[in-house]
Amino acid sequence: MKKIFLHIYDFFEKRRLALYIIFGIIFLMAAWFASRVKFEEDISKILPKDKKIEKLNEVFQNSKFMDKLVVMVSLKDTTATAQPDSLIAYTDTLVENIQLKLTPFIGKLNVKVDDELVMELFGLLNEHLPVFLDEKDYLEIDSLIKPQKVKETLEQDFRTLTSPTGFALKTMISKDPVGITFLAMKKLQQLQFDENFERYENYIVTRDMKHLLFFITPKYPPNNTGKNALLLKGLDSLINNGSNNITASYFGATAVSVGNALQLRKDTLLTQGITILFIIIFLGFYFRKKTAPFIILVPVVFGAVFSLAVIYFLKGSISVIALGTGSVVLGIAVNYSLHVFNHYRHTKNIKELIQDLAKPMTIGSFTTIGGFLCLQFVESEMLKDLGLFAAFSLVGASLCSLIFLPHFIAAKKQPATQHVLDNFSWIDKLASLKPEYNKYLVILIFGLTIFFAFWAGKAGFEPDLQNMNFMSKRLKQSEKQLNHINQYALQSVYLVTEGKTLDEALANNEKLVADIDKLKDKQVVKKYSGVSSLIISDSLQKIRIERWNRYWTADKKNELMATLIKEGVALKFNASAFDNFKLLLDKEYTPVDKNAMAPVRKNLLDDYITEKPGKATVVTLVKTVPEKKQQVYDAFENKAHVTVLDKQYLTKRFVEIINLDFTSIALMTSMLVFFVLLLVYGRIELTLVSFIPMAISWLWILGIMGLFDIRFNIINIIISALIFGLGDDYSLFIMDGLLQEYKTGKKNLSSFKSSIILSAVTTVAGLGVLIFAQHPALRSIALISIIGILCVVIIAQVLIPFLFRILVTNRVKRNRFPWTLWGFIKSSFAFSYFIGWSVTLTLLAYIFSLFNIKEKGKLLYHKIIALVCKRLVYIMINVKKKIINQQGEDFKKPAIIIANHQSSLDILPLIMLHPKLLMITNNRIWNSPLFGKVIRLADYFPAEQIETDLSQVQQRIKNGYSVIIFPEGTRAEDGVIKRFHKGAFYLAQKLDVDILPIMIHGTNYTLTKQDQLLKDGKLTVKILPRIKTADTSYGNGYAERSKVVGRYFRAEFEKLRTEIEQPKYFREQLIYNYLYKGPVLEWYMRIKTKLEKNYQPFNQLVPKQGKILDIGCGYGFMPYMLWFVEKNRHITGIDYDEEKIETANHCFSKTDNINFVHSDVMSFAFEKYDCIIMADMLHYLQPAEQKLVIEKCLQHLNAGGSIIIRDGDKDKEAMHKKTRLTEFLSTKVVNFNKTKETGLSFLSGSMIREMAAANNMLCTEMADSKLTSNTLFILKAANN
Repeated sequence: MKKIFLHIYDFFEKRRLALYIIFGIIFLMAAWFASRVKFEEDISKILPKDKKIEKLNEVFQNSKFMDKLVVMVSLKDTTATAQPDSLIAYTDTLVENIQLKLTPFIGKLNVKVDDELVMELFGLLNEHLPVFLDEKDYLEIDSLIKPQKVKETLEQDFRTLTSPTGFALKTMISKDPVGITFLAMKKLQQLQFDENFERYENYIVTRDMKHLLFFITPKYPPNNTGKNALLLKGLDSLINNGSNNITASYFGATAVSVGNALQLRKDTLLTQGITILFIIIFLGFYFRKKTAPFIILVPVVFGAVFSLAVIYFLKGSISVIALGTGSVVLGIAVNYSLHVFNHYRHTKNIKELIQDLAKPMTIGSFTTIGGFLCLQFVESEMLKDLGLFAAFSLVGASLCSLIFLPHFIAAKKQPATQHVLDNFSWIDKLASLKPEYNKYLVILIFGLTIFFAFWAGKAGFEPDLQNMNFMSKRLKQSEKQLNHINQYALQSVYLVTEGKTLDEALANNEKLVADIDKLKDKQVVKKYSGVSSLIISDSLQKIRIERWNRYWTADKKNELMATLIKEGVALKFNASAFDNFKLLLDKEYTPVDKNAMAPVRKNLLDDYITEKPGKATVVTLVKTVPEKKQQVYDAFENKAHVTVLDKQYLTKRFVEIINLDFTSIALMTSMLVFFVLLLVYGRIELTLVSFIPMAISWLWILGIMGLFDIRFNIINIIISALIFGLGDDYSLFIMDGLLQEYKTGKKNLSSFKSSIILSAVTTVAGLGVLIFAQHPALRSIALISIIGILCVVIIAQVLIPFLFRILVTNRVKRNRFPWTLWGFIKSSFAFSYFIGWSVTLTLLAYIFSLFNIKEKGKLLYHKIIALVCKRLVYIMINVKKKIINQQGEDFKKPAIIIANHQSSLDILPLIMLHPKLLMITNNRIWNSPLFGKVIRLADYFPAEQIETDLSQVQQRIKNGYSVIIFPEGTRAEDGVIKRFHKGAFYLAQKLDVDILPIMIHGTNYTLTKQDQLLKDGKLTVKILPRIKTADTSYGNGYAERSKVVGRYFRAEFEKLRTEIEQPKYFREQLIYNYLYKGPVLEWYMRIKTKLEKNYQPFNQLVPKQGKILDIGCGYGFMPYMLWFVEKNRHITGIDYDEEKIETANHCFSKTDNINFVHSDVMSFAFEKYDCIIMADMLHYLQPAEQKLVIEKCLQHLNAGGSIIIRDGDKDKEAMHKKTRLTEFLSTKVVNFNKTKETGLSFLSGSMIREMAAANNMLCTEMADSKLTSNTLFILKAANN
């Protein structure tokens, strides 16, 4: 990645004008497309998507319920006497002004109940009377047509006709003197949802006559806040100029939407402005350069413009709320330019800057971008918009920071003193601190982690979504007043039925109403409002018409008409007065034509019905008390074609969805971060070291929120993506600083830490400024963001270095292998297995002691010990085992067994050899609570006891036991056998028994002294021939014998060591030196050494001691391997690639015998050498340079020295093509090896042979590969 950006930098460095032109074109094009993006101000975009929520939105969007503004005209003094006429007068004036000044913004005004509409409705009901009567109505009709009731009804009709209103009602009475039509008219009461309202002079007023309501339906939908804002501004102006004792207020979705949009706009300008102002001032002071803040903001602005341009092509619009949370993006995007600018302060070298930052910045931005893109999987459109805007902003900002910004900041040369001055910054001083070394701080962090873990489960979600809406004090007061006079406003349940056609939806609604009636009978439902009484499905209409026809038999009609005529005559009604009613009874009814119902539907029922092609819905409002709402949910929740909707129910559903979204975001983001870290580092250990602090920081955030009852909501759940993204960004920089220092010694950690502190300050500023926002949705981000960022910064700066120190730094300082997960697992398993069997042996020892065992019992116990030791040795499957017993030693004859002591592991392979083996131990082990009982029951001897009393030892020898002694007296850390003490030889002489030497090899490597890491070693036990007591070839007397046998033992061990310790044996040790230095390097090393056969061929050619020079040593694989095998080799490696030399110099196995120098071979100061190696490097030189180098090597060769050359021989034309291909891939494609501008030039074998002959050298050739032309040339002096 860094090489790509370096190539781009080099390209533009020579073409500055092209750079500025390209940047300008890209920016202007992006700005042009960004300007065409449509901004959506619909607050409902915040809400998560869900089938029921979508259905609610669909009902509300297509219904006038939510569009309407409720205007409340009220007395200012609510305690005053009711003045309905004053309210009407004020209303008339207000409405007149509204019609005069606000008509362009108004779709409809509903001020009074229309009398003509009532008469029209009565005519419609009368015309199609059977359709509007249900089965219960016929019981009422039975009562109405009884003679006595008919008489009473006619008397009432007569009084009505003779009253002042009689003229208006004459037609109604003549059509239906009995009053059957009024049974249908009663059903209009269903449309009156709240009984607290009544008609006064055709106006709608409250029963106390202190409030009058009328309705405004805006011309534009609620999400068109621009036009509606003008409507409300004009309405406010008219209301403010009203009466002294009467006031008006309004409430509705339109008002809320406008209020939200306007506040969002104000807050966005305020917060973004404060953020930018703070960053300009802060960064100007920090960098002590006036232009610094503006240069730093270039990638931020570029990223935002680039993002909007991309969004234009992807979807064309974006939520204003998503844009309002741009402070979040601004705070993160500025991090990238801060990293670049701040690191330049430390390096003053652009190429070094790009080399250091390319990897952590690209990987960090990738995971942060990925975290925001995870928001595409949530259910809120606004959050999806935010995710897109943030992600593409960061894409643009990161690319601009790495491609264009380096040229901008380097455009002007800095004063020479600038770098020194910058180091005195308080942030630099803070970054130079190493809090990971403060054990009290680390303990406090882990203690707080446990504490916060307890509280983390108590972090919850905001249950009231209304808290995310912004409403002015005036609007809140209006809502409160409306809820007060509308007593059921907060107890409504919407029941929505649907169908493919309106008729199907009506049929489903009619089934629903039947169930509602049952709940009403049970007092669960108090009242309901809907269309079922007036808009009826065709199928039900036909049923009702048939019922009418069945009911009105000829006899019943005749009887009723006779009664009417009789009673009418008595009241002086004309005989023809009832002809219209007779027509009503005799009429052939058909279902109501849709066109006939259109006026009624338009004026009364449009709010309840939504009709679209292929889909229709019908709404029924149910009134119930809060404690019985659940019964309504239970009754209808699982009904086919029915959806239950209400505030409480939907709030619960919102919280469920938010909770699920939160969990999904956290899981997806954490998985993304984890796998990206794993991919980047290539090691699970480094991934865990980086990821665990992030997980802990999230635990802290949840714990603090739970402790202080800070709630999540649908807006601030974006913090889960933000925290993981930033946490990953910070972790990558901290880890990269640690790894760079571990790999090459380059100390960039302080620079990275200061960038992180800068980033934290600017990010907290960008997010914390939202605390000044008035909109709850934006303000809810501030506190949790500040908490989250601070937690991430503190934990990343302390725990990552602390864990890295445990994993790597502390161990390599002591020349120990760094921990790996596999190493920890196998070591833990082996030690647990050992401790488990030790406890078992101790328990057995106590059991055996109870029975006072004799010789056979002790022998049984010894067999158990030997078997356990064997199991312990062979359970270590990662360790190869080999026992060499050429003499067929069976241990039947007692002896003093002497063995070299290198590790605590030595005891196990010795004890397992035979049950009758005893150990000499010290008092500490003898009294050990874990091993003491085992040691004592097994008759192992404390050394102090043997010095004064040999009787017990002598007794065990007589019983056929042998005694194991380590004559060195202590474990040798370096594997070199120390001087033998005389005790073992004295004991053998005193007891007159043989000495049995046993060599142990590999335990020092497998389990090094004072180390707990069990390595993948090879354990070899070699039993040497017995040294008889009478054998004087090893000296006379125990003192002489100790020296002679010591020399013999060391010589035999050296033979064994030389045989075993070949390059393959040290492969793991070489691998561990390059662990945690990058996955590419690690796998290159593994593959390279495998292909090189672990450098075994070179090991055989290079002398076992002397000065060796490796020209083109690369990362130092071969020098280290050659030194591992023979410690008397003094090796110097040189290479043209400085990074490779730095890496080689920072391996934990490096000693004074191995040195690496960064140098061009042409200018390197040669010394005299016993062997010079040039492996795969001469083809990087031109022919003339190749000859000069070989000549130089020949001149600096000690007598008897040799030169080893390996390279592609161009004389072997057929195979040489493959060699060229491999070098092309290495230098041009993978870019693993550096080349000069002159390119590659392969040498010829004939040239080397000629030079060897000219210098009196023998030239031996060996084919190095069967596939390529690579050849080994060994040049030695001719007289050797």
